[in-house]
Amino acid sequence: MPPVVHEIDPFADTIIILKSPCKNFAPWDDALTLSNTDFVEPEKEQLLRAQSPPVKMLSKKEKKARMRARASRDRTVLSFLADNGERAEPSNGGLTEEQGLVHDPEPTPSVDGGVENSIVGPAEPASEPTKLEDDEIHYLVSSRHLMLASPWFRRTLTREEFIEASKDPSDGLYHIPASDWDEEALLILLNVFHVRTRQVPTTVSLEMLAKIAVLVDYYELENAEVMERDIRVWIADVRRSVEFPSSYCRDLMLWICISRVFQMSVEFEKATAMAIKGSEGCIQTLDLPIHQKIISSIDRSRCNALEHVITELHRLLGVYRDFNYSCPSSSSYSFQCGAFLFGALMKYMERWGYLSPRPENPFIGISLNGVCNRSGMVGNLNWWHKNSHHNYYGGYEDRRLEPHSCNLDSKIDEVVENAEAKVKGLKLQDLLENSLVPFES
Repeated sequence: MPPVVHEIDPFADTIIILKSPCKNFAPWDDALTLSNTDFVEPEKEQLLRAQSPPVKMLSKKEKKARMRARASRDRTVLSFLADNGERAEPSNGGLTEEQGLVHDPEPTPSVDGGVENSIVGPAEPASEPTKLEDDEIHYLVSSRHLMLASPWFRRTLTREEFIEASKDPSDGLYHIPASDWDEEALLILLNVFHVRTRQVPTTVSLEMLAKIAVLVDYYELENAEVMERDIRVWIADVRRSVEFPSSYCRDLMLWICISRVFQMSVEFEKATAMAIKGSEGCIQTLDLPIHQKIISSIDRSRCNALEHVITELHRLLGVYRDFNYSCPSSSSYSFQCGAFLFGALMKYMERWGYLSPRPENPFIGISLNGVCNRSGMVGNLNWWHKNSHHNYYGGYEDRRLEPHSCNLDSKIDEVVENAEAKVKGLKLQDLLENSLVPFES
């Protein structure tokens, strides 16, 4: 199958070859996220954790190494074919319409962030299945535009030690390999580079903005002047049209990525605070450019908050267990009050898995939101005791039952609310200064 070719510059001197374009962007694994609303037995949590493989994120160096390995392999194959007298097809699929080049029409920016009719390629018979590893998208571009926009492209195209810095003898073009990027996101980015304003959408979805953020981070475009106007427009639209997530989920991780790359300090702090409260210790980076120190700071803050809650619950248990406990409402009922609260708290902590063995750092399977939801199930537990009412003759009579004023739910709520109040989202300025301490001890 001939590759799909996007002619961005009719006088192109460079071809970007996108192999294995992204088919499933930032996949979310539900098995790594337990419900924060329903109680899950500790044994089941451990089983689910054991079955969930860790999520690995490729670093920039790993991505570059993989791209260069693919480019080197392709050139080796072409050289081998040429040495053996076999016809080596140009890797760009040809530069004329007869050889497979399809000129992009003038697409119309779509409302949802897509570009209509921007991907055009020769029809393929339905009987011939396309293999993922054979998928290639070619972008015909200008090296000058690439180098002006991106330090990454400037290094790649000017350093002699890089094979991309030399034109390929088969077609006289610079060949730059790429892999795993989203086809449409890369097309939008390159259209911005080449000032093809009509082909650049004015609105994009949260998903597309995240895909663009991945490219902006990789190609070092955070300070690219050519990107400023479009990024401001996209961010303003997403802020206005996309509802911010209220729990730890895939969209929240997209927000963390976007707000970090585009320096959105308010959204970054809000999203990381949500992740601190909602994460259960297995934060999914989704192969997004989220720095490891961000993930470490989120998890450290989460663990500090949970340690505070668990410690306070055990301290409260010790207070009620003490034989010398004094009831704040009526000292005459200290023993009954302490016994009731001690027994109730012990039963709940045993049910939640917080009693024995006591949960320890890194608190896998426990989230602060989950603790809050479970504490809300306690309800208003009351016990009744006899009370005496004074009569006008100086005696006591009319002994009747009335509810005791001490209750467990208010005490647990106080512990949880104090922990929640101390949780702060990460600050971008702290990230730049390499100092992230979001939980106030």
